[in-house]
Amino acid sequence: MLKTINFLTFSPILVASMCLAANPGEVPLSSMNLNGHARLLSDGYIRFTHNISQASSVFVPTPFALGPNDSFRAYFAYESHQEFGQCIADGLAFVAQNTPAGASYLGEDGSGLGFFTGTVSPAIGVTFDYYANEITGTPANAAAIATPDGVDLLWTTPHPEALSGPDAQRYVWVAYDNPTRIMQVFYSDTQTRPATPLLETILPFDLSTVFGGQAYFGVTAGTGSCYSDQYLLNFALNVVNVQ
Repeated sequence: MLKTINFLTFSPILVASMCLAANPGEVPLSSMNLNGHARLLSDGYIRFTHNISQASSVFVPTPFALGPNDSFRAYFAYESHQEFGQCIADGLAFVAQNTPAGASYLGEDGSGLGFFTGTVSPAIGVTFDYYANEITGTPANAAAIATPDGVDLLWTTPHPEALSGPDAQRYVWVAYDNPTRIMQVFYSDTQTRPATPLLETILPFDLSTVFGGQAYFGVTAGTGSCYSDQYLLNFALNVVNVQ
């Protein structure tokens, strides 16, 4: 059974940063644009996948302005687990992008995680794989910051593992500062954000330029010949001006 998450108590640091802008913090899942096999369930959560060879995505339907002095803070919680003794795959991704698809963006299934498209495009993803990724070459249980053409800018092995298991959750915080191009990813199996990021890098490009001044934000997921049930439990976002 999926448990209720109270966004207002999960991270005082993130909530404080969100108060700096007039953008929404917690995003109602019912308001998000659903693509592929994504479905809004009666309990209010979103199910991404529940069978083989599926790709899904959900995005906030309208873009956010992202200028040269802007930063964004995002948070999401997910549950993923093995189903009916099937082999486990594939994973999911937090995605920021400004492609012509807009809120309908949807990448490939399987190792594509609903994010990878095989082409260079204005998008960046934070990926979590349960299965060895045939596109990027990373092993099972990997977290990465990646581009949609299938290139990992860096990756690591998350602990606890990315597959949460039934009745367990994973919590992800993504912070990006455009003036410094620093992206940080925090990860936990509790609602308290860790002090140390799981991933941290200076991107080789600034997103405000690559994205042309705006961005769509969401989460994607995929399965291939193996699959997992994957659910989005919560999503929150803010874009703030750092001047």
